Amino acid sequence: MEDMKRRTGILGVLIAILAIGIGYAVVSAIPLEIKGTGTVASNPDGFVVKFKEVASKTGAGTLNAGITDDTHATISVSGLTESGQKATFVYTVLNASEEMNYAANLTTPTVEVEKSEYFDVTAIVDNPTTIKQNETTTVTVVVTAKKTPVGDDVTSNITVTLNAEAVEA
Repeated sequence: MEDMKRRTGILGVLIAILAIGIGYAVVSAIPLEIKGTGTVASNPDGFVVKFKEVASKTGAGTLNAGITDDTHATISVSGLTESGQKATFVYTVLNASEEMNYAANLTTPTVEVEKSEYFDVTAIVDNPTTIKQNETTTVTVVVTAKKTPVGDDVTSNITVTLNAEAVEA
């Protein structure tokens, strides 16, 4: 019996020590957290894509091409006298972005031709279609005479539009 009391006493002391230890651990462990937000804003002024040069102009007729400012270029072809005659213009496009992580993805150009019964115009962005900072690509525009007029010359307005979309490099 005495042995039983002694075991119970030892067990009670152990439970008390365990309870004190757990209580101390709960009281002595205080979690600390830091929460907040971080914001990085885009810099639209840092994204710059522009025409660099007229790389080439080849084909039939009298060909003129130029760059009027960073985002506008010109095209002119005259003297096409037979259906199937072509004029090809190649423009170099530069990603001049100030931010190194701005790549430019050039979309498929859209073409508008006022007198489409006389002219077929195609435009493509050559590879690569995505250019990193200080890289270039070319845009090729081909004007083809579909037919020749009877009588007076026919002049048509041509508009080629492509978009440069900023993507992370």
